[in-house]
Amino acid sequence: MSINIPGYTIIREIGKGGMATVYLAIQESFGREVALKVMAPHLAAESGFPDRFASEAKMVAALSHPHIVTVYDVGSYNNYHYLAMEYHTGGDLSARIDRNDLTPPEALKIIKELADALGMAHAKGVVHRDIKPDNVLFRSHNDDAILTDFGIARNMQAESNLTQIGSTVGTPKYMSPEQARGMKVDGRADLYSLGVMLYEMLTGKPPFSAGDTISLAIKHCQEPVPPLPSHLHRYQPLLSKLLAKEVKNRFQNGVEVMVAIDNLLKSPAQQAQQPIASSSSSTKPTMSVVPPAAHIPSVSAYDRPNINYALDNEPQKSSYEPFFRSEEVVGGNFFFKKYSYHIEFSCDDYEEFKEKREQMHDMLQEWLDKRGKKAVELSVAIQAHPWIHGRIWEVLNDDQPFDSPFGLLLDQATVSLHLYDEVDPNGGRRAVLRDKGKKPEKQTA
Repeated sequence: MSINIPGYTIIREIGKGGMATVYLAIQESFGREVALKVMAPHLAAESGFPDRFASEAKMVAALSHPHIVTVYDVGSYNNYHYLAMEYHTGGDLSARIDRNDLTPPEALKIIKELADALGMAHAKGVVHRDIKPDNVLFRSHNDDAILTDFGIARNMQAESNLTQIGSTVGTPKYMSPEQARGMKVDGRADLYSLGVMLYEMLTGKPPFSAGDTISLAIKHCQEPVPPLPSHLHRYQPLLSKLLAKEVKNRFQNGVEVMVAIDNLLKSPAQQAQQPIASSSSSTKPTMSVVPPAAHIPSVSAYDRPNINYALDNEPQKSSYEPFFRSEEVVGGNFFFKKYSYHIEFSCDDYEEFKEKREQMHDMLQEWLDKRGKKAVELSVAIQAHPWIHGRIWEVLNDDQPFDSPFGLLLDQATVSLHLYDEVDPNGGRRAVLRDKGKKPEKQTA
């Protein structure tokens, strides 16, 4: 079917998927070749699609980075929603993997460049969620890797089950365990997908394969990382950290991946000159151990690199130390006592938060049973990884079930919440969720 979009002369179709068709076109105002990505017309009929497309397309267009494809233009005409992007003639990563001619240093260079791009995007709150070789292009003049298809389809389809995720939001072969389970994901899911691509570049095949999507997803969730051939053994620790099943055991951002690759590529003599931070009781990363030659892109305050690891065959201690503390304070006078309760706990991922929340509910129920209406004040402080701050805030503030012990206290006591990370215990987000005698109000950041 031929289409007409003002301002563009379409040359030919160069790619097609379920949600979009990509054309080689000339952007007439500049006379340059572009890759014109046109979303399927039937998507325009979905409720809210035009607004979502425009919002997310502009967000991706704002990601200016040498290893992310440049978006020149975003628009719509009749029922067609389109993006005009850089057109690259250096081929894609799928073709290079098929040729099976990538050397390990070349593979690591590609992963490092993509980690650089993802580090910046994640710091801006953008998660790709479909990292795969088809979405990695190369510049013809310098062979740099370019990440494309960045985030446009990330909210266009429901995410309630594996079939939808496998077919519309991610590609099963490269999908992280949390993505396969239908859970909400953050940037660490993209880093898992980088690990799958690294394994494929090194060996010519993916780490997991199966005859159907469900079986493949189960392998991503349950099977251990396959060992590399003996001649590639030195890359196993890097790969294992990228492909950790639990998000808290992976690299936490793209910067950490880049630093690890720089260290891995150094000669033994160079590695001996660069000290690797040992685990200690301090929770703050020691920036002095970053190799001077490493390129460290700017990151947000919630995307600080953790250099407290070494890529060797010995298990490394984590700087994260879980805790759960509670204390009751008795106030008031002889005739009328008032009881306050303080709970503080840590969680490194959302699953751990749910476990600690159940523990908190059990303790609060015992407290309510014992103190009744004299339980007049509750303060909760939670140390959590910044990736899950938003979800915790929603659960304890916006979506809290009011028949739970926490919800019952919201109805009778003054309740305050402090949400912070281990890097800055005094910072984070604070609010009084309930001031006794007033109705609960939603709090803003």
